[in-house]
Amino acid sequence: MSDDFTIESLELDELFTEVNAVDVYQVKSERSQFLHAFEGKISVAEEQFTIQLALPPLFPLKKPMYFLKNCQEAGFIPHIEPDGFICYSHEEGLLLDRNNPKGIIHESFQRVKRTLEEGVLKLNLEDFLLEFEALWSRQKGIGLVDAIITPEESFKKILIFNDEKRGKSILLDSINKSTVQYLNYLYSSSNVLDEFNKRNGIYIPLRKSPALKPPAFWETWDIRDYRQLINNNITASTKRRLNQYLKRKFIQKGNEEYIILGIPISKGQRAFIGLKLSDFRVDQEKGKKFPFLHPLKKNQAAFEITPLYIKRHDKEYLLNRTQGHNRISDKKVTVVGLGSLGSRICFELARAGVEKFTLIDNDALDIDNVYRHELGISDVYFKGTERYYHFPKTEAMKRAMKNKFPFIEIKYETSDILDIIHEEPGLLLESDLVIIALGSPTEELYVNEMMRQMYGAPPILFTWLDPLGLGGHALSMKKEATGCFQCLFTQPDTPSRLIANQASFAAPGQNFRKSLAGCQSVFTPYGSIDALETAVMATRLALRVLTGEEKGSPLMSWKGDSTELLSQGYQLSQRYGFSSEVLFDTRYLYKNENCVICQVGETS
Repeated sequence: MSDDFTIESLELDELFTEVNAVDVYQVKSERSQFLHAFEGKISVAEEQFTIQLALPPLFPLKKPMYFLKNCQEAGFIPHIEPDGFICYSHEEGLLLDRNNPKGIIHESFQRVKRTLEEGVLKLNLEDFLLEFEALWSRQKGIGLVDAIITPEESFKKILIFNDEKRGKSILLDSINKSTVQYLNYLYSSSNVLDEFNKRNGIYIPLRKSPALKPPAFWETWDIRDYRQLINNNITASTKRRLNQYLKRKFIQKGNEEYIILGIPISKGQRAFIGLKLSDFRVDQEKGKKFPFLHPLKKNQAAFEITPLYIKRHDKEYLLNRTQGHNRISDKKVTVVGLGSLGSRICFELARAGVEKFTLIDNDALDIDNVYRHELGISDVYFKGTERYYHFPKTEAMKRAMKNKFPFIEIKYETSDILDIIHEEPGLLLESDLVIIALGSPTEELYVNEMMRQMYGAPPILFTWLDPLGLGGHALSMKKEATGCFQCLFTQPDTPSRLIANQASFAAPGQNFRKSLAGCQSVFTPYGSIDALETAVMATRLALRVLTGEEKGSPLMSWKGDSTELLSQGYQLSQRYGFSSEVLFDTRYLYKNENCVICQVGETS
């Protein structure tokens, strides 16, 4: 990038008074190496501040940085970091006009000035709540702990398990089967409850208050400061329960006490901060011996205070970060067919917030398919006592999904769906949605017919791929709505006779099966990315069904590139000529009024 940036070319004298170019080493920050640095004074709310402007080497592709030369000069205000850095915007989604470096400087300067002004005039005190965790984490000597704690509105006891040798701790508000399983996955198959030391602690929810803010970077709080923070910012009921606990709590030699505070940041959401009290010993001045009262009750001992930054692992927090659908967390989905399409749908539904799965497939993962499957090479074999065995897809998927999403519940049946329909139909009926990704129209048509006849049958979603990257499809149906999978195969005049799938983008009567090594390696050619795109479309439709947003029985299709198919001498169907807009607008028009399965009386 050009380095021809001067006070004159950037017109910095319009922004600062007493502005000078300074050596980049005068900017006391380790955030970046800088190409240029300038220093000047600005007036904010009738106060003068010395500001340093530092340009990174990739400016104007990277934003300019501004620093308060003395980070304490403006007092403790939001959006100022310990090195004086003024956080005036976030990198994510930031658009810079690299052809206008002067414009970038002048616009960013106004944002910096506004940030300082709002802080000095105390107009943005609520930002202390939004940034509480981040500001708290800047303290010297802070420890890092994991936590599975539900941010409730009432005081409660918590448990702490720590591995002192490896320096790892986790905070829990309860112990149950799924939590223990999560811990063992998280810490590399350790048996946490047996191998970690158990400690005690408390969770205290604070109430929203303008006075609620973390310690300034240059301050070190003692237990009296924390006691004041808590007592001044809790409800009467929380104070009563806290005092009941403290009356009965005595500190013995070797104890460690953990205090977790819930900081209200918005409606229904809380941030977590923590303290560890340790190394309790006799305070020679006080002369009190063990046992001591809890320090939140009365300070009778000497001890160390370690602030804790809490890395949250609770489901509510993780799903909110990914826009997880909390409305579907209690839904149960059955997925039939765990190939390249079904396996990806399972993972995407779990990422979206579905917690209960039933997986049905009677096949094992073969090495031939690992390049277009969600599972991989480590899921092909498992070692028995005397030999190696192929992993059934159901078991391998359960293991892979639990490794990634340990809170979810998974049942599985390594069986043929046709057997299950006749012998264990309850597996399907207890679901909120059944997804069929078999890639076998004959079996799928039979499942469609049987499910339409079942009393209380849940919605069902069929999904499949066209060959050679031509596209993919998903059709959802509800028993009470018209339209079903059979409609795509029903002749208008002779409904008892089947025809080729009318949704296909390939013309009927063509054979797309390929073989690399005889009959045992026959497959339909499509790429991993085709399965992925179809899985995304099918998952979006599944979520609309689970949340009740989808009332009908739509046929959704995405259309790919026909180049490869045409180059091999195959032909396209008439439907391939429809635009994406027409495909969407006609998603309910596939229904056949002569369908022998759903018996549509009229299109809707």
